[in-house]
Amino acid sequence: MRLLSNLKQASLALGMYPFARKLNGILQPAVRRAMQEDIAMYQDLLPEGALCFDIGAHFGAKSETLLKAGAKVVAFEPNPSVFPELTARCAMHPQWALLPAALGNAASLMELNLHTRSGESSFDSRWKGGEGFVASIHVPVTTLDAAIAAFGKPYYCKIDVEGWEDQVLLGLSCPIPLISIEFHLNEDIIPRTIRCLQRLREFGAAEVNVTPAESSTFHLPKWMELDDFIAWFPGDLAQTLPQWPVGDIYIRLKEKG
Repeated sequence: MRLLSNLKQASLALGMYPFARKLNGILQPAVRRAMQEDIAMYQDLLPEGALCFDIGAHFGAKSETLLKAGAKVVAFEPNPSVFPELTARCAMHPQWALLPAALGNAASLMELNLHTRSGESSFDSRWKGGEGFVASIHVPVTTLDAAIAAFGKPYYCKIDVEGWEDQVLLGLSCPIPLISIEFHLNEDIIPRTIRCLQRLREFGAAEVNVTPAESSTFHLPKWMELDDFIAWFPGDLAQTLPQWPVGDIYIRLKEKG
Protein backbone atom coordinates (compact mmCIF):
# COMPACT_ATOMS: atom_id res chain seq x y z
CA MET A 1 0.00 0.00 0.00
CA ARG A 2 2.84 2.39 0.89
CA LEU A 3 4.55 1.53 -2.42
CA LEU A 4 1.40 2.40 -4.41
CA SER A 5 1.04 5.67 -2.49
CA ASN A 6 4.67 6.57 -3.20
CA LEU A 7 4.26 5.75 -6.89
CA LYS A 8 1.15 7.91 -7.07
CA GLN A 9 2.91 10.84 -5.43
CA ALA A 10 5.85 10.46 -7.80
CA SER A 11 3.56 10.45 -10.84
CA LEU A 12 1.87 13.63 -9.58
CA ALA A 13 5.22 15.34 -8.97
CA LEU A 14 6.48 14.40 -12.44
CA GLY A 15 3.28 15.40 -14.23
CA MET A 16 2.71 11.80 -15.32
CA TYR A 17 -0.48 11.09 -13.37
CA PRO A 18 -2.78 10.74 -16.45
CA PHE A 19 -0.34 8.24 -17.98
CA ALA A 20 -0.12 6.34 -14.69
CA ARG A 21 -3.94 6.16 -14.55
CA LYS A 22 -4.10 4.68 -18.04
CA LEU A 23 -1.38 2.17 -17.19
CA ASN A 24 -3.23 1.18 -14.02
CA GLY A 25 -6.34 0.50 -16.09
CA ILE A 26 -4.36 -1.75 -18.42
CA LEU A 27 -2.68 -3.66 -15.59
CA GLN A 28 -5.88 -4.01 -13.56
CA PRO A 29 -8.74 -4.99 -15.87
CA ALA A 30 -11.15 -5.28 -12.92
CA VAL A 31 -10.64 -1.58 -12.18
CA ARG A 32 -11.24 -0.71 -15.83
CA ARG A 33 -14.35 -2.89 -15.93
CA ALA A 34 -15.77 -1.27 -12.78
CA MET A 35 -15.26 2.17 -14.30
CA GLN A 36 -17.04 1.11 -17.49
CA GLU A 37 -19.97 -0.22 -15.45
CA ASP A 38 -20.18 3.07 -13.53
CA ILE A 39 -20.15 5.05 -16.79
CA ALA A 40 -22.93 2.87 -18.22
CA MET A 41 -25.08 3.41 -15.12
CA TYR A 42 -24.86 7.19 -15.41
CA GLN A 43 -25.47 7.11 -19.15
CA ASP A 44 -28.74 5.34 -18.33
CA LEU A 45 -29.66 7.77 -15.54
CA LEU A 46 -28.66 11.11 -17.12
CA PRO A 47 -29.60 12.94 -20.30
CA GLU A 48 -26.70 13.71 -22.66
CA GLY A 49 -24.70 16.73 -21.53
CA ALA A 50 -26.43 16.98 -18.14
CA LEU A 51 -25.00 19.40 -15.58
CA CYS A 52 -23.91 17.55 -12.44
CA PHE A 53 -22.62 18.70 -9.04
CA ASP A 54 -19.96 16.54 -7.35
CA ILE A 55 -20.16 17.66 -3.71
CA GLY A 56 -17.30 16.20 -1.75
CA ALA A 57 -15.26 15.49 -4.88
CA HIS A 58 -12.22 14.14 -2.98
CA PHE A 59 -9.79 12.67 -5.56
CA GLY A 60 -12.30 13.04 -8.40
CA ALA A 61 -13.47 9.47 -9.03
CA LYS A 62 -17.11 10.52 -9.43
CA SER A 63 -16.22 13.60 -11.48
CA GLU A 64 -14.16 11.45 -13.84
CA THR A 65 -16.97 8.91 -14.24
CA LEU A 66 -19.57 11.59 -14.95
CA LEU A 67 -17.32 13.30 -17.48
CA LYS A 68 -16.78 10.02 -19.32
CA ALA A 69 -20.56 9.50 -19.27
CA GLY A 70 -20.93 12.76 -21.23
CA ALA A 71 -21.89 15.12 -18.39
CA LYS A 72 -20.71 18.59 -17.43
CA VAL A 73 -19.41 18.63 -13.86
CA VAL A 74 -18.89 21.24 -11.17
CA ALA A 75 -16.87 19.77 -8.28
CA PHE A 76 -16.93 21.12 -4.72
CA GLU A 77 -14.05 20.18 -2.42
CA PRO A 78 -12.65 22.14 0.56
CA ASN A 79 -9.65 19.94 1.46
CA PRO A 80 -6.48 21.36 -0.16
CA SER A 81 -4.52 18.16 0.46
CA VAL A 82 -6.48 16.40 -2.32
CA PHE A 83 -6.22 19.18 -4.91
CA PRO A 84 -3.06 17.88 -6.66
CA GLU A 85 -4.65 14.51 -7.51
CA LEU A 86 -8.13 15.95 -8.09
CA THR A 87 -6.90 18.48 -10.63
CA ALA A 88 -4.47 16.04 -12.28
CA ARG A 89 -7.39 13.70 -12.79
CA CYS A 90 -10.01 16.14 -14.05
CA ALA A 91 -8.67 19.62 -14.88
CA MET A 92 -7.83 18.74 -18.49
CA HIS A 93 -11.53 18.24 -19.22
CA PRO A 94 -13.15 21.44 -20.59
CA GLN A 95 -16.51 20.36 -19.12
CA TRP A 96 -15.17 20.30 -15.53
CA ALA A 97 -14.85 23.12 -12.99
CA LEU A 98 -13.70 23.14 -9.37
CA LEU A 99 -14.96 25.34 -6.55
CA PRO A 100 -12.55 24.91 -3.61
CA ALA A 101 -15.25 25.17 -0.96
CA ALA A 102 -17.66 23.13 1.08
CA LEU A 103 -21.45 23.37 0.98
CA GLY A 104 -23.68 23.86 3.98
CA ASN A 105 -26.79 25.59 5.26
CA ALA A 106 -25.32 29.10 5.05
CA ALA A 107 -22.30 30.95 3.69
CA SER A 108 -19.52 31.03 6.30
CA LEU A 109 -16.04 29.94 7.28
CA MET A 110 -15.92 26.62 9.11
CA GLU A 111 -13.34 24.43 10.77
CA LEU A 112 -12.56 21.29 8.76
CA ASN A 113 -10.87 18.50 10.71
CA LEU A 114 -8.32 16.79 8.47
CA HIS A 115 -7.69 13.05 8.74
CA THR A 116 -4.76 10.91 7.65
CA ARG A 117 -7.29 9.23 5.36
CA SER A 118 -8.35 12.35 3.52
CA GLY A 119 -11.75 10.93 2.62
CA GLU A 120 -12.65 10.90 6.33
CA SER A 121 -11.97 14.60 6.93
CA SER A 122 -15.08 16.15 8.43
CA PHE A 123 -16.74 19.16 10.01
CA ASP A 124 -17.83 16.89 12.86
CA SER A 125 -16.08 18.15 15.99
CA ARG A 126 -15.77 14.58 17.28
CA TRP A 127 -13.10 14.01 14.60
CA LYS A 128 -10.87 16.62 16.26
CA GLY A 129 -8.05 15.11 18.29
CA GLY A 130 -9.10 11.52 17.62
CA GLU A 131 -7.13 8.72 15.98
CA GLY A 132 -5.96 9.80 12.55
CA PHE A 133 -6.56 13.49 13.23
CA VAL A 134 -3.99 15.70 11.48
CA ALA A 135 -5.01 19.34 11.89
CA SER A 136 -7.94 21.73 11.67
CA ILE A 137 -8.19 24.40 8.99
CA HIS A 138 -10.80 27.02 8.19
CA VAL A 139 -12.45 26.63 4.80
CA PRO A 140 -15.11 28.63 2.92
CA VAL A 141 -18.65 27.30 2.90
CA THR A 142 -21.36 28.22 0.42
CA THR A 143 -24.86 26.85 -0.24
CA LEU A 144 -26.46 24.77 -2.94
CA ASP A 145 -28.73 27.71 -3.75
CA ALA A 146 -25.71 29.95 -4.29
CA ALA A 147 -24.01 27.28 -6.40
CA ILE A 148 -27.13 26.97 -8.56
CA ALA A 149 -27.24 30.74 -8.99
CA ALA A 150 -23.60 30.68 -10.14
CA PHE A 151 -23.51 27.55 -12.32
CA GLY A 152 -27.12 26.65 -13.11
CA LYS A 153 -29.40 23.95 -11.71
CA PRO A 154 -27.89 20.48 -11.99
CA TYR A 155 -29.78 17.46 -13.23
CA TYR A 156 -27.84 15.31 -10.76
CA CYS A 157 -26.19 16.15 -7.47
CA LYS A 158 -23.92 13.68 -5.67
CA ILE A 159 -23.39 14.44 -1.95
CA ASP A 160 -20.68 12.57 -0.03
CA VAL A 161 -19.51 14.75 2.86
CA GLU A 162 -18.91 12.52 5.87
CA GLY A 163 -22.09 13.08 7.85
CA TRP A 164 -22.70 16.65 6.68
CA GLU A 165 -25.29 15.73 4.03
CA ASP A 166 -28.28 17.05 5.96
CA GLN A 167 -26.62 20.46 6.32
CA VAL A 168 -25.93 20.60 2.57
CA LEU A 169 -29.61 19.94 1.84
CA LEU A 170 -30.69 22.70 4.23
CA GLY A 171 -29.01 25.10 1.80
CA LEU A 172 -31.28 23.99 -1.06
CA SER A 173 -34.68 25.54 -1.79
CA CYS A 174 -35.57 24.06 -5.20
CA PRO A 175 -35.99 20.49 -6.47
CA ILE A 176 -33.16 18.68 -8.29
CA PRO A 177 -34.19 15.77 -10.54
CA LEU A 178 -31.67 13.27 -9.15
CA ILE A 179 -29.68 13.33 -5.91
CA SER A 180 -27.50 10.70 -4.26
CA ILE A 181 -26.35 10.71 -0.65
CA GLU A 182 -23.91 8.37 1.04
CA PHE A 183 -25.25 6.26 3.90
CA HIS A 184 -23.62 4.31 6.72
CA LEU A 185 -25.63 1.84 8.77
CA ASN A 186 -24.58 2.93 12.22
CA GLU A 187 -26.58 4.49 15.02
CA ASP A 188 -25.08 7.96 14.60
CA ILE A 189 -25.57 8.28 10.84
CA ILE A 190 -28.98 6.62 10.29
CA PRO A 191 -30.96 9.51 11.87
CA ARG A 192 -29.04 12.00 9.67
CA THR A 193 -29.85 9.97 6.59
CA ILE A 194 -33.54 9.95 7.50
CA ARG A 195 -33.42 13.73 7.98
CA CYS A 196 -31.99 14.04 4.46
CA LEU A 197 -34.79 11.92 3.03
CA GLN A 198 -37.43 13.89 4.91
CA ARG A 199 -35.94 17.12 3.61
CA LEU A 200 -36.06 15.86 0.03
CA ARG A 201 -39.68 14.82 0.50
CA GLU A 202 -40.50 18.55 0.72
CA PHE A 203 -39.64 18.94 -2.99
CA GLY A 204 -42.29 16.55 -4.27
CA ALA A 205 -43.01 12.92 -5.03
CA ALA A 206 -39.88 10.85 -5.57
CA GLU A 207 -38.64 7.29 -5.76
CA VAL A 208 -35.57 5.70 -4.24
CA ASN A 209 -33.03 2.96 -4.84
CA VAL A 210 -29.69 1.98 -3.32
CA THR A 211 -26.27 1.02 -4.62
CA PRO A 212 -23.88 -0.87 -2.32
CA ALA A 213 -20.39 0.53 -1.77
CA GLU A 214 -18.11 0.12 -4.80
CA SER A 215 -21.04 -0.99 -6.96
CA SER A 216 -22.98 0.43 -9.90
CA THR A 217 -25.83 -2.09 -9.60
CA PHE A 218 -29.04 -1.07 -7.88
CA HIS A 219 -29.65 -3.21 -4.84
CA LEU A 220 -33.44 -3.07 -4.63
CA PRO A 221 -35.37 -5.02 -7.27
CA LYS A 222 -37.46 -1.93 -8.04
CA TRP A 223 -37.49 1.74 -7.04
CA MET A 224 -39.48 2.46 -3.88
CA GLU A 225 -41.75 5.42 -3.21
CA LEU A 226 -39.84 7.89 -1.04
CA ASP A 227 -42.40 7.78 1.79
CA ASP A 228 -42.28 3.98 1.80
CA PHE A 229 -38.48 4.00 1.82
CA ILE A 230 -38.36 6.42 4.77
CA ALA A 231 -40.69 4.16 6.73
CA TRP A 232 -38.63 1.08 5.81
CA PHE A 233 -35.03 2.34 6.06
CA PRO A 234 -32.64 0.78 7.01
CA GLY A 235 -34.77 -2.32 6.61
CA ASP A 236 -32.69 -5.44 5.97
CA LEU A 237 -29.76 -3.63 4.34
CA ALA A 238 -27.33 -4.62 7.08
CA GLN A 239 -28.00 -8.28 6.22
CA THR A 240 -28.39 -8.07 2.43
CA LEU A 241 -25.68 -5.65 1.29
CA PRO A 242 -22.93 -7.74 -0.32
CA GLN A 243 -19.88 -6.39 1.52
CA TRP A 244 -20.01 -3.41 3.88
CA PRO A 245 -22.99 -1.63 5.49
CA VAL A 246 -22.27 1.43 3.34
CA GLY A 247 -23.53 2.71 0.01
CA ASP A 248 -25.43 5.44 -1.78
CA ILE A 249 -29.13 6.27 -1.81
CA TYR A 250 -30.46 7.66 -5.10
CA ILE A 251 -33.54 9.86 -4.94
CA ARG A 252 -35.15 10.86 -8.24
CA LEU A 253 -38.18 13.08 -8.67
CA LYS A 254 -41.20 11.51 -10.27
CA GLU A 255 -42.35 13.15 -13.45
CA LYS A 256 -45.62 15.00 -13.04
CA GLY A 257 -48.51 13.52 -14.92
